[in-house]
Amino acid sequence: MQKKAEIEKDAPYFLGISLIYGICFAIAFYRNFIGITFPLITAATLWICGLFMKKNGIPWKKSNWLYAGAGILLGISTALTANGFVIFFNTVGILLLVTVFMLRQVYDSGKWGFWQYICNILFLYLSMIPEIASPFIHLGHCLKKFKSAKEVKQKNSNIKYIFLGILIGLPMLLAAAWLLSSADQIFSKVVGEAFHSLFRQVVFSPNLFIVAILLNIGFFGSYCFLSALSLQNMPEWKQKANKKNPIIAITFISMVTAVYLFFCGIQASFLFTGGKMLPEGYSYAEYARQGFFQLLLVCMCNLVLVMYCLAAFESHRLLKVLLLVFSSCTYIMLISSAYRMVLYISVYHLSFLRVLVLWFLAMMAFLLAGVILHIQRARFQLFRYCMAVVTVFYLVFSFGRPDALVAAYNVAQLGDGASFQDVVYLTNLSMDAVPVLSQCRFRHENHDAQGYPGFGRQDTGGGQEGTSGNIYGDYYKVEGRIQKNVYYAGCRRCRLEWKFQQVLDATEGMGIRTFHFSKYSARKAAQDFKKNIANTSYE
Repeated sequence: MQKKAEIEKDAPYFLGISLIYGICFAIAFYRNFIGITFPLITAATLWICGLFMKKNGIPWKKSNWLYAGAGILLGISTALTANGFVIFFNTVGILLLVTVFMLRQVYDSGKWGFWQYICNILFLYLSMIPEIASPFIHLGHCLKKFKSAKEVKQKNSNIKYIFLGILIGLPMLLAAAWLLSSADQIFSKVVGEAFHSLFRQVVFSPNLFIVAILLNIGFFGSYCFLSALSLQNMPEWKQKANKKNPIIAITFISMVTAVYLFFCGIQASFLFTGGKMLPEGYSYAEYARQGFFQLLLVCMCNLVLVMYCLAAFESHRLLKVLLLVFSSCTYIMLISSAYRMVLYISVYHLSFLRVLVLWFLAMMAFLLAGVILHIQRARFQLFRYCMAVVTVFYLVFSFGRPDALVAAYNVAQLGDGASFQDVVYLTNLSMDAVPVLSQCRFRHENHDAQGYPGFGRQDTGGGQEGTSGNIYGDYYKVEGRIQKNVYYAGCRRCRLEWKFQQVLDATEGMGIRTFHFSKYSARKAAQDFKKNIANTSYE
């Protein structure tokens, strides 16, 4: 511990800023998880951490700017994308970055190893659970201190009188309101509407429940996190722990490495020769996909196994050599996995999962390079290196808007030859893909001679939903009237128009607090598409 961090002695101060943070948290996330308020609440989280450090005289380490800056960037990324996967891991990433940032600020983490960092992060989260009671305990201690002062005692007695006056005045207020309502109809109407609004929209409103939940998450989350940091109960790690005999690791690593070397030879013969020696009955794409996920799992296990051997067994020259050969085989497996996926993409095009896999393989290659450095230099700070690699790679992935990338690649490759199923997949992507899809120009297909109601047009009365397996629709309000769009199954143009109508419905009423860049771009693209097809004939 670099400097003793305390929270109980300044409980009123921290209770106050946690309450302010809780209010900001509720305002930011009330029915709005991905709006422009997300980067603002991320900055507010770092702000409250900064106040904690300032109050306890903890100096800001310049090396920690990476964690703080990356957290802000992830908050900004959330306001730029509508992909749920990316948004979820942005949130997880921000929490992890803030946690590591504060651990490094409060504790002397220079001698922590990779697994010590992991265990300490989990230990801090577990320490937060019993700290849920800390706001009440600290507040109780403060009240006891206040009671010892005579001036405060006088104030407390006045407060009692105020509450007593409210209890007496409340029934009098209700009685007076009832009598005056009976005397004047206008007054009765105004008061009645006020009470109805109070009880219906506030007291018994589900909105109040949501606000209360968000307020409590913000308040208790921030206070318990700071309180857990101030406990100073992080376990002490023995720097020279008893490690196992390296002969054990040498034995099983050499056995597995022998198999890996044989496998790598097979890869060079079958895969890297252009598919000239493929098994009978396999296409190149089918062979490429068959073992991809198994290879990916093996690579991940290899990475963990090497790190475990370095942490659990005594240092030995032969073990290091075997681990280097083992890691080199893992690199060949990574290259094989990436090559297989590229081959598969060349036939079946991109998807979000395929982009994610290629990104993950590239990141693993850099992580494995750090592990190799750690094999050669035991003092190499592997955790900091891994955090930097994962942070940089994830920022690239998060800001890369993978859904837009997938849509752009597939539209460029497929063009007018895209099948209906291709269009279905693209329209199931997030709103990030909508600006790209708005550039597609398909003709209407599979509709009868009676005509096609069209995008944004009122239903003519025929083709109600459920009357035919080939027809579906959605309802929307126009000038207070319910209208319906009708679409035909199997029609690529209909599927696009259905997607754009969904976007317009989902982004209606977007205000300053709920503004989101991806949603705004998608809405604008949908509106432009609607204008462009207004005078287009339905051929």
